[in-house]
Amino acid sequence: MKNIKKSILNNKSLVENFSYLSLLQAFNLVLPLLSYPYLIRVLGTTIYGKIIFAQAIIGYLTLLVGFGFSITATKEISIHRKNKKKISEIVSSVLVIKVLLLFFSFFFFLPFFFFFNQVSENKILYIMTLWLCIYEIFFPVFYFQGIEKMKYISIITLIVRCLFVALIFVFIRNESDYLYVPLLNLSGTILAGLASMYIIFYKHKIRFYFPELKVLKYYFKESIPVFLSNISIQIYVSTNKVLIGSFLGMTEVSYYDLGEKILNILRIPQGIISQSVFPKISLEKNISFIKKTFNYSLAFNFVLFLLLVVFSDAIIKILGGQEMLPAKGVVILLGLTLPIVAISNVFGTLVMIPFGMNKLFSKIIMFSGVIFIIQFLFLWILNLITIYTLCIITVITELFVSFLMYYYCKKNNLWTIKSTTI
Repeated sequence: MKNIKKSILNNKSLVENFSYLSLLQAFNLVLPLLSYPYLIRVLGTTIYGKIIFAQAIIGYLTLLVGFGFSITATKEISIHRKNKKKISEIVSSVLVIKVLLLFFSFFFFLPFFFFFNQVSENKILYIMTLWLCIYEIFFPVFYFQGIEKMKYISIITLIVRCLFVALIFVFIRNESDYLYVPLLNLSGTILAGLASMYIIFYKHKIRFYFPELKVLKYYFKESIPVFLSNISIQIYVSTNKVLIGSFLGMTEVSYYDLGEKILNILRIPQGIISQSVFPKISLEKNISFIKKTFNYSLAFNFVLFLLLVVFSDAIIKILGGQEMLPAKGVVILLGLTLPIVAISNVFGTLVMIPFGMNKLFSKIIMFSGVIFIIQFLFLWILNLITIYTLCIITVITELFVSFLMYYYCKKNNLWTIKSTTI
């Protein structure tokens, strides 16, 4: 017990940062569920589906605006955390690049208002949903994560999200109030952005300025590989909502969104496990310990899947009511990815990355997007597109990723050595 306390005290900053990071992830996933049952009943599956579809479309612009800085900028801030001049350069460069990318996104998206029916018929909704891009710019998680002060972001997020949830019950009373959803989100984004900017530029004395072009080019180029990897992940993780909305309808988008929300909650434990053991594995590179982690992770996620199958009806009724029961098939199919992702998470995040196989890891992730597209084209040509077949190709893609990661770990003898200090 004394050793545990001593270890916690010696790694106080790390433990605190991890705790707040976990809380932030939990807030972002759990808090929306507080308002979900109310929204799905008041707005109905079709209107709610429109909101989710708009968020999925704008999500691609958010990916472009973010441009992988959540990883590269965090790394740079972490390395230079004691050098305020350098941090000012990093923060200023990232913000300038993100604003430029935001303007580029607007021009890129403009034709959709005229040539894509779903967008042209709901222009105001899509304009308001651009809050996602604004959030990406003015809520710089990379800075706070880099200096290991996630406390600020977590507190701001909790306050703003709780306020947003409370206001939903005040302003949204019937279907015609659906535009308040993105409007309240936009208001919360501005509030959170002002608070975080106050902390960065006033409390922490970070100076904003316009860096030289060569400096901007450097940070832009550094993030390109991460951005390309994120695109591939987005293709097979988030594209289904866009495809379902385009080919099937908004009610089906609501069904898929419910399945995804439930799945994201159930994936929290695996994420916490990975974050907890990653530093230890990176330092010790002990395969015996990784194998134990793998066994526990796989067993735990398999049990989660079985519980999901047994209690799926009750979970769906609690969250969405009787009319959302058709989502059961989606929930169970997506639930199959729980043990599959547990496998890829261990072989990818906990083996390939600590053992220096970052490039191969990125290639597998990028190739997974290609595999998803090939499967979708196959369904499209044969006219087999349904909400269930799209779920199935998602599961197959995850299986493919897990198999490739396992194959290359075995091929490089990473699953047979006991430990190493390389």
